[in-house]
Amino acid sequence: MNTITKFYEKYKKTIYEILFCFIACGIIGWFFETIVVVITMSEITDRGILFVTRIYDFPIIWGLPFIMIYGVGGVIILWGFKPFAKNIVLLFFACMAVMTVFEYTAAVFCEYVLGQVLWDYSDRLLNFQGRVCLRSSVAWGVLGVLGVKFLGPFFHKIYGKIKNEYIMHIILIALTIYVLICYLIRPVLYPDMM
Repeated sequence: MNTITKFYEKYKKTIYEILFCFIACGIIGWFFETIVVVITMSEITDRGILFVTRIYDFPIIWGLPFIMIYGVGGVIILWGFKPFAKNIVLLFFACMAVMTVFEYTAAVFCEYVLGQVLWDYSDRLLNFQGRVCLRSSVAWGVLGVLGVKFLGPFFHKIYGKIKNEYIMHIILIALTIYVLICYLIRPVLYPDMM
């Protein structure tokens, strides 16, 4: 048995639970951000990878209500900050600091590697290069506390109740691949959105 197979056999339940958190957090993040934008800007904007394409004036909705940074961020928070669960103050500030660095790194990656500016906080108080700001950092801290204290245990409980793991694993792999494909073709199909 080779090293990759041994690793997979040892950690497969964890790998699939992480994929479950990735998909669930990306979808929850889409709803969270869409609601925040509707409340603060009084408008619905295109977010994530949920698209409307018109064929002969007939709208076709495809993609997923999913925002990648929340999926990845959710996995980092739910799996990386479990050791801080008993100290809420430390948990808040650790999530705030680490996730601000994560958001900044993600912004730089999107700009220089993908050629996309997906968010700009230039008009926000205490922003740095428009990539991060105080409000976003505090939000990551709050999301981190809520995630580790409530969402992580809830996800773990739901995942533990899944009876047919094989089907769930296929669904999680398919959804993850679909998310990645949507992210890769979005700039090609919608260059004006970038």
